[in-house]
Amino acid sequence: MASPVDTFRQSITYAVLTGRDAYGKPTLGPQVTARARVQPSRRLIRDANGHEHLSAHVVYTDAPLTLQHRVWLPGEDMANFNRARCPVAVDESVDGSGVVRFRKVWF
Repeated sequence: MASPVDTFRQSITYAVLTGRDAYGKPTLGPQVTARARVQPSRRLIRDANGHEHLSAHVVYTDAPLTLQHRVWLPGEDMANFNRARCPVAVDESVDGSGVVRFRKVWF
């Protein structure tokens, strides 16, 4: 049986938000590229605080993404921080051994 990871034919770039400088500009860790599957998805979801958001994309990836990461979807300018997307929710898919197989990240 094929693994969901076999369907990750696109690439995303992500970096963790490490803080802000004296002027309030965000500082990021190093950018990392990972395999993913990006799907447009209009869906109303709730974040960890219970707030509702209309998602525009869902990304399936095995990258260790959290809510603290910023993500550039395929074809976006990675030099432009304003093009980075902030995850609204991250769902982990765990196999029978308790190992995280992939993440479903909502934007």
